[in-house]
Amino acid sequence: MDILLTIAAMSLAVMLPVLVSLRTSGAPGVLSFGLGCLFALLFISSALLADILPNVMNMPLGTMMMVASCLMILSGIREFLGRPALRPVHVASVLVTIAALIVLAAHETHIASSVLASATACGLFLLVGVTLVLRWRKERAIAPYLVFSALTIFAIAALNGLRVAALVGGNEHLLQGINPQELAHQLQTACMLGLPIFFLGLILMQHGWMIANLRNLVAHDDLTGALSRRAFLEQAEALFSNATTVGAPMAFMLLDIDRFKQINDYHGHAGGDRALAHFTGVIQSCLRQRGILGRLGGEEFGVVLNSVGRIEVSELAASICRAVRENPASLDDGTKIALSVSIGIAISEPRRSLNEIISHADMALYEAKATGRDRFCTADSFPAPASASARALAGAAAQLRAAAKGPYIPPLSETG
Repeated sequence: MDILLTIAAMSLAVMLPVLVSLRTSGAPGVLSFGLGCLFALLFISSALLADILPNVMNMPLGTMMMVASCLMILSGIREFLGRPALRPVHVASVLVTIAALIVLAAHETHIASSVLASATACGLFLLVGVTLVLRWRKERAIAPYLVFSALTIFAIAALNGLRVAALVGGNEHLLQGINPQELAHQLQTACMLGLPIFFLGLILMQHGWMIANLRNLVAHDDLTGALSRRAFLEQAEALFSNATTVGAPMAFMLLDIDRFKQINDYHGHAGGDRALAHFTGVIQSCLRQRGILGRLGGEEFGVVLNSVGRIEVSELAASICRAVRENPASLDDGTKIALSVSIGIAISEPRRSLNEIISHADMALYEAKATGRDRFCTADSFPAPASASARALAGAAAQLRAAAKGPYIPPLSETG
């Protein structure tokens, strides 16, 4: 048994620096997991020193280390799943209570102390397992690691429960000649061997979190939070393929902030960045998770909507134009930046590829720009392809309408 405990202690000793090295990753709960691993190592070490240390010292020390390890694991799990960590005062209160009970039990019998220690471990490990089970579905990217850790911790809790049963209700006749004390010792050894396996699950969980976080960073634009161009087009292609397979309609919207270069010129790039972030928030609130939003480059964004027709997408585009117009961006000094957006819309057709749909949406966007901006235009609702002269006339007409409303200020970019 000492060899098995030595292997368990050495495994935890190897895992401890790994957990410490993960502190720089920013993964939540790493410090608590590291402390939990340290206390588990001390717990197993106390069992290895059972023949050296007096029992009156070894039992309380081992129990306290085991309880401290459980509490740190529970605190780390709560942090990892986005819940508040255990407060130091709560941890200290539990440790003091357990220490007092161990001292009182030690005056009765050695078995009473062992029963109390195993029962406490069983309860705390069950609490850790239940916490994992209740939240694993919200962490789909690392769900296998969470399930592995939960199953391992439940197994350790079950072994502690069996140890309590062997100590309390052990009967040599019922156990067919097996010494209950020996059985309890074997169950305790099995519990200790399970701890390195559980901490391995925690390390895998941390690495899974880091990989998922890196994928999320790559897939999203760091300024606006919208999907990056590559991730957006990949998801759009998947949605388009699915829509084509089931014969459902799909709409593609190309959005471009009007005269964005003027915003950068007047308010600086910091103001432009604030406008982009604000614009993205407005669009996402209008979408309400009905589609995917991606930043294609600069001030140009794309939206893919599944199972929508021309009427639904037109109503959404109108609400987006209105929301952008009515909700200006704000700078730190209180300055308001008025925004408007032009939108080009294309509806999928059986014989069109995604690139063709995007191309039609681009033509519709140009049409919306040429006819006055702050509006949407749907492909195939105008003669296509429009000639360059027709576009120039549309732009001139827009300038005349603007001049009729007041002095015309030439934009820095006629297509911006």
